[in-house]
Amino acid sequence: MTLSRKIATLLLEKNVSVDDVVKTLTTYNLLGLIPAIKESVIEMSAHTKSENTLAIESPFPLSDEIIAHIKKITKSNDVTHEITINKHILAGFKARYKGILYDGSAERIIRQLIK
Repeated sequence: MTLSRKIATLLLEKNVSVDDVVKTLTTYNLLGLIPAIKESVIEMSAHTKSENTLAIESPFPLSDEIIAHIKKITKSNDVTHEITINKHILAGFKARYKGILYDGSAERIIRQLIK
């Protein structure tokens, strides 16, 4: 892990303040690391956000009741969600939360019946 990534991790986990980082970088003449630290913070924040967001794919818009049911299945009741209309899904839904795919699509069910 690079130094800029380590510093970004410390900042995101709130183990160190921005002022402390700037003072330390100034002391050791490492202010040139600031763009790399910023890039790492942005990248790591985006990754954290995507991990903590329920991503749902469906071939049609979903009602609030269906969304609540999917959140119950995925144990993600209190997180934000993103819905993507995917016409390639025949019916049902696919949801991803914390890196786990919950496949409630007709395609998966048909494949299981064929086997």
